[in-house]
Parts: sequence; C-alpha cells; structure tokens
Amino acid sequence: MPPLTPADGAPSGRGGRPRDPSRDGAIRAAILQVLAESGYGALTMDAVASAAGVGKATIYRRWRTKSDLVADAVAELSQKSIEPPDTGSLEGDLRLLLRWLVDAVNGPLGAATLSLLSALPHEPELREAFHQGPMEVWSSTFRAVWERAEARGEVQPTVLGSAVASTASSPILQRWLFGGGPVPAEFADEVLTDVVLPLVQARRAA
Repeated sequence: MPPLTPADGAPSGRGGRPRDPSRDGAIRAAILQVLAESGYGALTMDAVASAAGVGKATIYRRWRTKSDLVADAVAELSQKSIEPPDTGSLEGDLRLLLRWLVDAVNGPLGAATLSLLSALPHEPELREAFHQGPMEVWSSTFRAVWERAEARGEVQPTVLGSAVASTASSPILQRWLFGGGPVPAEFADEVLTDVVLPLVQARRAA
C-alpha cells in the first residue's frame, strides 16, 4: 500500500495541537464504519475524518498512511469479540457463542471483515495481521469452549481440532460468505441442535 503523501492534503510535520486521546475511540469506530459501508478501497484519510466528524489533521496525528489505518482497523476487530461463555455445559456455551457469531457477521463487524477479506490476497502484511489478530481471537474463543467441555468430560480429548468441532462455526461462516444475505438468527440454534450435538453424541458412542 503506497503511503499517502503531503500532496494528499497531509501536513508536512507533526506540529500543532497535541493529540486528544478522547477522540481515539470515535476515530477507530469510523474506520470500521467506512470499511463496512464503502469497502477497503474507500478507506482514506478524508473518509475516516468525515465519518468521525474531525479534521483531517486529527487523523494524521495518529496515522500517516493507509497502512497505518488498516493496521489499527485489524487491531480494533480483535477487540470485537466475546468472552468464552461458561454456562456449565457444552450445549449452553455453544448456543450463546453461535448466536453471538450470527449477530457479529450480520452487523458492522461482519461487513468490515468482508471488506478486509477482499484485500488479503494482495496484502501479505495485512493477511498476517488478520490471521494473528481477529482470526486468532475468534478461534481461541471457540477453542476455550471445547476445552472446558473436555475438562467436564462432555467430549473426548480428540474432539478438539477435529471436523466435529469445526462444524460449530463453519456452517454459519459458509452461509455468511456465500449466502448472499443475512444469516437468520434461528440458524445458530439449528446448527447446534441438528448438526453439532448429534455429531458429538455419535463420536462419544463410537
């Protein structure tokens, strides 16, 4: 990603008023908003400044290039997660987690993620940051749920990392990516009841 130069309207130095940390949250939210509404190609300093309701100089005090903007967007996505549920049962934990996943992919988080996914094949650094950031955060949340189920004796140790464990999130993600529309809220419960739990029981019986 080429850096944005002063010709794009950036100030040539870092002088001026000191940075106001209170604006950071609004600006990071604006980055995700631009990604969600307009896509990766439209992520510019001007667009973020307009969405955040601040001057462009405020943006340049924090990020000098589009690369910096995207890196912070990826870091922000890593924070948009859920604590691993601990209801006392695998069924209860997965029900909450899958419902959260449906809400996430249907909302601004999902739209922002989709816009970044389109850029990953062409941006190795972004791809690495995405896999080490939000992908690892989301994967670790599901992993924690299966590990707790194993500790409770609900599943065998071999389930973690298996195709059975993958069936929890894969149908939702597949429908999100290829379904052409929002994932129905009830789909989360359907996946759990009709796919995941029967597979867990069949594996336990075997």
